[in-house]
Amino acid sequence: MTPRPRRAAPRSVTRGAASAAPDIAPPALRKDRPAPDRAPIERTEIARSAAATPAPRRGPARRSRLGPVGKLEDFIPFKLAVVANRISQSIGHLFETRFNIQMPEWRILMALYAYGGMPFYELVARTSMDKARVSRAQRRLVDLRMIETRIDANDRRKLLLSISEIGARMCAEMLPAVAAREAWFLEALSDDEHHQFDIILDKLMVRSLGSE
Repeated sequence: MTPRPRRAAPRSVTRGAASAAPDIAPPALRKDRPAPDRAPIERTEIARSAAATPAPRRGPARRSRLGPVGKLEDFIPFKLAVVANRISQSIGHLFETRFNIQMPEWRILMALYAYGGMPFYELVARTSMDKARVSRAQRRLVDLRMIETRIDANDRRKLLLSISEIGARMCAEMLPAVAAREAWFLEALSDDEHHQFDIILDKLMVRSLGSE
């Protein structure tokens, strides 16, 4: 029987070789480097801290002048829109509380009362309202029996509208209250200013027809 060969004994590492080996231990475990006093701050903690600190708020910027427009309170279209809206709200409140109609319905009634019956598209132009708004107001006035509608015999695509006797009586009843509300606003003007204001409005009405 052939004897098995003996394995060579492992060589012992001398002190000189051990001292020459590179120092590959982690910095925290090296004896010649002190460990840090505290653990490093994690990124999540930094993000949490930043989120907890509110950003400084900047107040709204005030602009005394708006470029070529100048001051907003001197801009004619802005002032006209504000005054017209305030007058409409005042008269609209009167109509809703005393006559149970709204501003679009009053516009239609007054147009038909002043100019007589007309096609739907002409009523849209007279009242300067969009078709959908005129259509809604017209339907309610029909339900209240204040206006009447019929199809044009010569062109069945046209819808003709006219004011009824009930609607005419309503307009006659409303006019004194509307005139009183107009007089209250015009008390701020002298007679000469009132006359000039009426002329200016007529010119702007004509001019506005070509702005679309």
